[in-house]
Order: sequence, then C-alpha cells, then structure tokens
Amino acid sequence: MLRQSIRSTTGEPSFFYLIMAESCFQRAAGTRRPDVRGALREIGRHYLAKANDVASSLEPQPPATAH
Repeated sequence: MLRQSIRSTTGEPSFFYLIMAESCFQRAAGTRRPDVRGALREIGRHYLAKANDVASSLEPQPPATAH
C-alpha cells in the first residue's frame, strides 16, 4: 500500500480546524444554556482563525531581495 503525505493545498484552510469549528458551532446550536452556547461559539471562532492562519502560512512567500 502506498503512503502519501497529507498536505493542504496552498491557500486552503486546515480541514482539521474547520471540522473542529463546525463541531463547536453545532454543539452551541444544540444547547439551551446561554453561557455554554457563547463559550462554544468563541471556541469555534478560535478554530476558524487557526484554520485561516494555517492557510496563510502555506501561501508562497515572495523571494527576499538581496542588497
């Protein structure tokens, strides 16, 4: 069996963090407690930010100019 490394394509958000964010948002929608709902939404927002951070770190960087 061939093994392939799992890598995000340049510019794509991290799938793992997107799934974690979705899970938090779904659990927030299903709870009746406002304090828990707010906390889960905040955690979900944190995961979305991490997903975007991973995507931006994978984007090609412009070559440094030598002086």
